[in-house]
Amino acid sequence: MEALKIDDSLADVHYNLGNAYYLIDEVDQAIDHYNQAIKRNPNKPESYYNLGNALCIKSEFKQAVANYKKAIKLDAYNAPALYNLGNAYYMMGKYPKAIANYQEALKLNPDSAECHYNIASAYNDHHEYVEALMHFKESLKYDPKNADAHLNIGLIYEIDKKYAEAIVSLKVRFAVETGRRRCR
Repeated sequence: MEALKIDDSLADVHYNLGNAYYLIDEVDQAIDHYNQAIKRNPNKPESYYNLGNALCIKSEFKQAVANYKKAIKLDAYNAPALYNLGNAYYMMGKYPKAIANYQEALKLNPDSAECHYNIASAYNDHHEYVEALMHFKESLKYDPKNADAHLNIGLIYEIDKKYAEAIVSLKVRFAVETGRRRCR
């Protein structure tokens, strides 16, 4: 706080304080400082991105969307902002918008297991099973121990009445999940 007394106009001080408060789960304080950082320097995409993250924690998805969009406007190659914009839309039940943003994030980071998993989940929840299956499988290339991906693949196979494939996927899911619980 001493730095604020010395020069309250320093956007980076507020940005860093926002990060510190965010890390200790003082989200309201983080939001206040990110807003102060933006007020002092509206051209730093990280401030909007981090503000969006803090707003998502508070389930303020509409405001988070607005901030992720501002971050992307300032930095069109901001894959994490595109990804989290997709997450915010997903949480709002706006699956086509979530999918579109995940697709953009995947163009910038095609090896992201998390992004493939999340786009698959959005397709799945939107009942687009062919696309969901493709992305769940793609996510497993980068994270083969994702038990939830194996489970969802099994459930999609069950919907498609491909019971043998469903059993295989569900057995793999069980093996992966059981392997996580073993003491080592």
